[in-house]
Amino acid sequence: MTGYPYRMLFAWIATLALAWLALSSPWSIAWNLLLAGVVIVIAVIAIVTTTRRARARRRASQAVLAAIDASLESMPGDIRHNTPLVLALGEPASALTLTFGNALVKISDGAIWVRIDETSRLAHVAAALKCWREGQGPDVVACLVSADQVREAGMLNSALRHWRTAIGEASRALGYSLPVCLAVYSAEAAGPTDDCPWFGISGEVPADTTLCAQLADRLARYPFVAVPADRTARMHRAARLDALVRWAARDLLPVLRDDEQGRTPTGRPVQIAAVGVTAIAGVPQPDSLQARFVSQITGLTPAVRSGSEAPYPLPDLLIRGIAMQPAQRVMSRSLAHAFAWLALAICAAAAASAWQNRALVVRVVSNMERYRTIDVTHDAARLDALQALKRDRDELERYQHNGTPPRLGLGFYRGATLLAPLHTLIAAYQPPPPPPSTIELESLALFKSGSAVLNPGSNRVLIGALEMIKAHPDKRVLVAGHSDTVGNAQANLRLSEARAASVRDWLADAAGLPLTHFAIQGYGDTRPKASNDTEAGRTANRRVEITLIPDCRGDMRGSQASLGHPACSFQSKE
Repeated sequence: MTGYPYRMLFAWIATLALAWLALSSPWSIAWNLLLAGVVIVIAVIAIVTTTRRARARRRASQAVLAAIDASLESMPGDIRHNTPLVLALGEPASALTLTFGNALVKISDGAIWVRIDETSRLAHVAAALKCWREGQGPDVVACLVSADQVREAGMLNSALRHWRTAIGEASRALGYSLPVCLAVYSAEAAGPTDDCPWFGISGEVPADTTLCAQLADRLARYPFVAVPADRTARMHRAARLDALVRWAARDLLPVLRDDEQGRTPTGRPVQIAAVGVTAIAGVPQPDSLQARFVSQITGLTPAVRSGSEAPYPLPDLLIRGIAMQPAQRVMSRSLAHAFAWLALAICAAAAASAWQNRALVVRVVSNMERYRTIDVTHDAARLDALQALKRDRDELERYQHNGTPPRLGLGFYRGATLLAPLHTLIAAYQPPPPPPSTIELESLALFKSGSAVLNPGSNRVLIGALEMIKAHPDKRVLVAGHSDTVGNAQANLRLSEARAASVRDWLADAAGLPLTHFAIQGYGDTRPKASNDTEAGRTANRRVEITLIPDCRGDMRGSQASLGHPACSFQSKE
């Protein structure tokens, strides 16, 4: 027995989803792991549910399939494909007993009939029989109704609704709308000597009113095909069957065919493909729904008679107008579905690749534009942008050397064209010229002769030095005072150091830096830059020099230390 490989298909879908998450997903690793867990859980639930349904189907159909195999053992092997397969439901349950006896399967001249005692098992048995027939499902569901044994309208309507639900579930399991044949039996205590034929329509059942008119015309002609001696009995039978048709059109077909929306609870419409009535030898019941209906339309009360029920004939003639279902090859369908899911996964991978390539190009181009728009005077910002460009370059070079990753592949990769402009921008970077390391200020512009107090307005002279210090907060500042040779050398030394301290105090206060950020030194007349023999030379030697030097503490924390720099040993002097 073979069936549709649902479990393999679910495993295939889960494999494709996991492969997409691993190779093509644009999301983070955490999200991919979470979604992978969800996919695995859903796949396991689907496989377990399918396994349970398969086991339930085998349990529900095991006895039926064994009976079918035993019945067909001596018959040609192709009978299962060439003979209509009919599933039979009965209301009440005794209708199946009167038709099948104690057998589960009955083979007539026109079909293989399978008895379904529990309506809830109809879908399971139908799916199992489709596997048994190698992809060719059951052809018809025959609903057998014994009109004389139905006494309560509520129970009848409930049974018809259960049939409708079960037929819809079976149609969904089979993949097509299962045709329905409604066969109604009426008991008659006395009638013509021959068996009653079936009066009905097969193939395409019209509306209820049209159905009554068509069958009434056929029933009206029925008595005139017999010899005169039997004509009266046939006329009585035709009248009873006409009333039976009207009752079926009023109480059976609307409930079986039409829900409130004209569909089964599963969403599939019930396809009534054949309707027929017949009379069998038996005991009419005066309290049945059919008898009450006859009393309503005729005003006559049926007489109570005694007798026994005869076996019900199978409605072989009614199903002849219903086409047999074609075989649906499971392998070709499953391969087509697997290929469809593969195509969907490829499309999803292509969409993800296109989206991620677009994001890559937008990011790299945006970083390039950002670098171009930064003014050369803002070197720190340019260096940050340059680092981003270098990371982009390294990433693209890695893709070029190691191969494009799957998430960017599938023919959508455009990063190779961005390498050349990236190299050009990175190579064109020029660091700004180093700032002046020393600013020299004339003492006469800052102090009066022999004084270490800053002149009013001297801050205009110190603004340039202040801007240089603020631009390089990572460097310490050395303030050195110098003098000429006029006067006492020791006095000149003290004066030059005092002037350096005044300049240091002003700069620290204006820049908002601690005094420990500065070092001062008084050199007196020991480091002249011009001859002291001339007035111009002495003026040039009277000066204050402000020098930027590396922070020794920062250098010691780095990989190299600025050992030997003369400013590293200076301390602030008060």
